[in-house]
Amino acid sequence: MLHTVYLALFKHMIACIQGFLKKHGRQQALDDAWKALPSYSGFYVPKKAYREVTQWQGKEMRNLGRFLLGVLAVALRRPDSTQVQPFRCALTSVRSLLDFTIMA
Repeated sequence: MLHTVYLALFKHMIACIQGFLKKHGRQQALDDAWKALPSYSGFYVPKKAYREVTQWQGKEMRNLGRFLLGVLAVALRRPDSTQVQPFRCALTSVRSLLDFTIMA
């Protein structure tokens, strides 16, 4: 599970998300939402901004699955008229992969 889902699929998903955010100029919005995550029991709060992480470990990938959709949704708020459909598709894709990992 670790190698197949977290280190392969999540790594690919992260690369796609970074490219998508760069294309739409939303990288800083994701970093801001990422750093604003509050701590709570059983949750590892990231110390670095999303773009500052250069290497992902299995534990970090698992933790990423817990909050990525919420952080991405915050970063993609208030799209202009040309961004509505791509943002909706991006959120649906990420949600589908995260749902799969929860069920697996």
